[in-house]
Amino acid sequence: MGKRRRERRTFLGRLRQVFLTGVVIITPLIITLWVLTILFDLIHGLSTPFILRILRILRVPLVDDPAFATYVVPLIGISATLLVIVLVGVVATNLLGRRFVAAFDQLMLRIPLIKGIYGGTRQLLDAFSMKTGGFQRVVAVEYPRPGIFTIGFVAREGATLMTQGRGHLPGLTLIFLPTTPNPTSGWLAAVPEKDIIPLDLTVEEGIKLVVSGGIVVPPGWETR
Repeated sequence: MGKRRRERRTFLGRLRQVFLTGVVIITPLIITLWVLTILFDLIHGLSTPFILRILRILRVPLVDDPAFATYVVPLIGISATLLVIVLVGVVATNLLGRRFVAAFDQLMLRIPLIKGIYGGTRQLLDAFSMKTGGFQRVVAVEYPRPGIFTIGFVAREGATLMTQGRGHLPGLTLIFLPTTPNPTSGWLAAVPEKDIIPLDLTVEEGIKLVVSGGIVVPPGWETR
C-alpha cells in the first residue's frame, strides 16, 4: 500500500513538472503570437487599402475578385508585417539605427522620475542580453541563512567598498541576486570570494533556471 502511494506521488510530481515545463515553454510563444497579431492587424489595416488602391490604378487583373480579397489580401498584410519587422531590425543594427536608439535613450534619461527606472532597467536588460560584457558567471551564496543557497550572477570581481569609519573593504565580488520569475528585479550583494560557490552553469542556463522558478533545470540537476 505504501509503495503504491509513493509511486502515485512520484507520478503526480513528474506530471506536474512536465505540465509546468510545458507552460513555461508555451507562454513566451503565446505572448509572441499575441504581439505579432496586434502588429499584423495594425499594419494590415494601414497598408493593405493603400496597396489595393495602387493595384487598381495599375489595373492589375482580378483585384476586385472575391478570391483575391480572401486569399491574396491577407498575404499582402503578412508580407507587409514581415517587411516592417525586417526593416526595423536593419535600421536598429546599422549606424543610423544605433544613433536613433542612443538618442531615444538620452531622451528617456532626461525625463524626471522615468530616467531612474528606465536607466536601471535598460542596463540590467543589457547585462542579461550579454551586452557591454554582461554577467561573468553563475554562482551560489549561502543566503538568507546557513544551509540555504541563493543563485546569483557575478557582476564584478575584485571590487573595493569605500566606507565611512571602517576604511576600505577590498577583494569583494559584486553578485546580483535576482528574484523569480522576474530576473530584472533583485538586489546586489558584496560577497567575499571565499564565500562564493561556483556553479557549472552558463549565464543563459542560470537565467532559464531563475525565470522558470526551478522548473527548467540544467542536465544533471534532476532528482534521481
